[in-house]
Amino acid sequence: MNLVVLLLTASCAVAGAGDWPSYGHTPNRNSIAVDGPNTIDANTVAWIADEDPQDPNYYVELEGASGPVVYNEMVYAYAKYFEPNDSVPDTYDYTHSQVVAYDCNSGEIEWATVIDKAIWDSWSTPCIDTKHNTVLIGSGYKVFALDANSGTQLWATQLDSFIVNASVCAAVDISDARAFITDYDGSGTTGKLYCINLDANEPNNRYEPGQIVWADAIGGSSGNTPAYKDGVVYVSSMKGTTNTTGTIYAYDAEANTPTELWQSTDANFVGFFGGVTVTKQGYLYAASYNFFGGEDNSVLCKIDCSDGNVVWITDVERTESMPIVVGDKIYITGGLEGYGSRPKVEAYLDHGDRAGKLWETSAGMLVGGWTNQPAYANGKLYVGAIPTGGNFFGAYTDLYIFDVTITAADSNLIPDDPNFIIDNYDGCGNSPAVTCDSIYTIGQNGLYKFQQPALLGDISKNDRVDVNDMGEFIKVWLYDGPVGTVRSDLDLDGDIDSIDFSILAGQWDKQLN
Repeated sequence: MNLVVLLLTASCAVAGAGDWPSYGHTPNRNSIAVDGPNTIDANTVAWIADEDPQDPNYYVELEGASGPVVYNEMVYAYAKYFEPNDSVPDTYDYTHSQVVAYDCNSGEIEWATVIDKAIWDSWSTPCIDTKHNTVLIGSGYKVFALDANSGTQLWATQLDSFIVNASVCAAVDISDARAFITDYDGSGTTGKLYCINLDANEPNNRYEPGQIVWADAIGGSSGNTPAYKDGVVYVSSMKGTTNTTGTIYAYDAEANTPTELWQSTDANFVGFFGGVTVTKQGYLYAASYNFFGGEDNSVLCKIDCSDGNVVWITDVERTESMPIVVGDKIYITGGLEGYGSRPKVEAYLDHGDRAGKLWETSAGMLVGGWTNQPAYANGKLYVGAIPTGGNFFGAYTDLYIFDVTITAADSNLIPDDPNFIIDNYDGCGNSPAVTCDSIYTIGQNGLYKFQQPALLGDISKNDRVDVNDMGEFIKVWLYDGPVGTVRSDLDLDGDIDSIDFSILAGQWDKQLN
């Protein structure tokens, strides 16, 4: 059957194309979208869900640096919950946290469910269990599961310690779906990685939904969000159980007891306070946070997922952000104002057995930050600017779009190119969720949606899906390589096949008004 016949008979398979269901987009935390808007201004603000959408008894203030997630035409965010102080008129007390669900199109609240209060300004991000249509969030000492449509609490699981900044990772493509999360032990060795059952109890699965399958000590832990790929869960820590330096672990995600596949450490690691990124090519990337020293006092590392061997280590700004790996390019944001550091965005070139810095943003740009997870889409990098005038754990103040396709003879000059900044917007910038035509991000005044009409199948960018897009698609037919490097990879799995073709066919002859 030739491509023309396939085009006429294929059905649309765009499922999930408009979703960003977890911190870092996917369980392996690649933070990549097919494409995204290139304009963020008053004309592209679709809506702002502000801090007080209904009444003072239902006051919403989003949690610090937390990011939103998008699933099935809904946006989910982690927020504070305030109640009136009966003894002091016109004042409110921060008593709980809540998950708030917004309609993607209108920005109206669909539901809000009160949960245990976040501890120590935790900025955990919700995670969607797409198999069971639930929202998973760690808050206080518990992991909560809420029905994604109604907000009804389905279960809540108590951990041994509380959660700080870590987000849930859902592994739903294994025989028994599991969730993974870490608790907090910021100065010791008893922080744990938990494996929680998600599937129904049945003869082949003796666990109830929400039941802890196993927990294992990984050392010091704060903000260590797990990643998952192909039956293996990966997690970093500040101190290994038998080491004095940062350690990264790999566990069998399907096992019913803690089954460590390997652990990787190095004297240069110091300690990891964030998540890790795992690529299709089988490598893990992570960055550390060193409290002492000047700029680029921490390390970015590449590890072989098959055996845990360290491939290379290079200097990087201190961060909890996860690297974005697009082919041989790596983008990461980090830093804070003061303490020998500064907020910045950095880009590296992965040479295979070593890495070199391509560029970093200048001190005058004041963009980046250690709590921000940027997003990449078709040559564009979306990144926030950390607050520099106090409110250390607060919402980001600005959102930037960078053109990271720009090259120069002296690559260090790239951020100074007048075309490097595509656009920027004042007022928001928390870890953005990006879809083909929209950006969702949080600021001090609420949740923002920017929208610029676009078609997923418009590969050639001529505002319609036609023979031009088919021509571009055919050029890379049967591509098999890194995720995010080819615009025709419409399902973001790193290859161009019949699934991508059916997506293109499903939008054939559509055009923007």
